[in-house]
Amino acid sequence: MSIDITKLEPEQVLQLRKQFESELDHFTTSLNALSVALNRYKECIANINQVSDKNAEGKEILVPLSSSLYVPGKVKDNDKFLVDVGTGYYVEKNAKDSIEFYNSRIQQLNKDYQQVTSIINEKSQTLQRVDQVLREKAHQVEKNQAAQAQAQK
Repeated sequence: MSIDITKLEPEQVLQLRKQFESELDHFTTSLNALSVALNRYKECIANINQVSDKNAEGKEILVPLSSSLYVPGKVKDNDKFLVDVGTGYYVEKNAKDSIEFYNSRIQQLNKDYQQVTSIINEKSQTLQRVDQVLREKAHQVEKNQAAQAQAQK
């Protein structure tokens, strides 16, 4: 259903603008989260490539216990990785399968990223149109007030 926003009262147009701004903020936040996830998966692939290198076996590394706590360790088997497949489940995979898993996730996130970007563009264009109508309505109100002031003289 389409609404001709030029027929709405200024207060209604302003409310519509607030709604579109809120939606735009929501989608922008979602886009940022997708970007963070994409970077995390790309980092996983880079780490797998680094550890699965034939020179990496026996190499000392720092193993994260939390986001800010690490312990020293050594690479024992550089072709076995525990991959987080979601909701706290981990699956042991070799380097090739781990990279394929992360690449498939990256492909899906790229599709989602493009969809959200498209939605953001549409919402931005609509918001610009709403702003244009608001300016026109404000100009019309000023014109009417000036005419009323002129008529009272």
